[in-house]
Amino acid sequence: MNYSGSGTCLSVSAAAPATHDATGFAALTWTQVGELESIGEFTINHATVNFTNLCTGKTSVAKGAEEAVTVAVGVALDRDDAGQTLMTTARKSLTAVYSFKIQEANGDIVYFRAHVMSERITGGSGVNDTKMGGYSLGVKAPSTGDTAVVVNAV
Repeated sequence: MNYSGSGTCLSVSAAAPATHDATGFAALTWTQVGELESIGEFTINHATVNFTNLCTGKTSVAKGAEEAVTVAVGVALDRDDAGQTLMTTARKSLTAVYSFKIQEANGDIVYFRAHVMSERITGGSGVNDTKMGGYSLGVKAPSTGDTAVVVNAV
């Protein structure tokens, strides 16, 4: 079934789940990121490993390690928003890994852990433009289990 992105929300938690599964993530206390404009593409892929056979001269491709992804988040800047404040706090730390929850418009939920790698503040180009901001999330793969825990709506 097709659905629009309208109604999609992003929430953040400074806590780590007790277990890297739906139950562990659902038990966390979440703070919604306000003034959310966009959540970029979330692609989980594997490195391409090439091998060229000297005898045949043909190349084979193997599936390598799961590669880290970066997710862009766009917001209308609101320095009083608790969710944006948490994102800024996370960006200032070199080691902090936060938990994230994307609540999709159809009720599906995507959980993951990430570093907040960067924070962007842009100026409006005119008097009728909204002051925008954004964050880049460096997704952290767990040692076992899925990088993103997806819970389908019932």
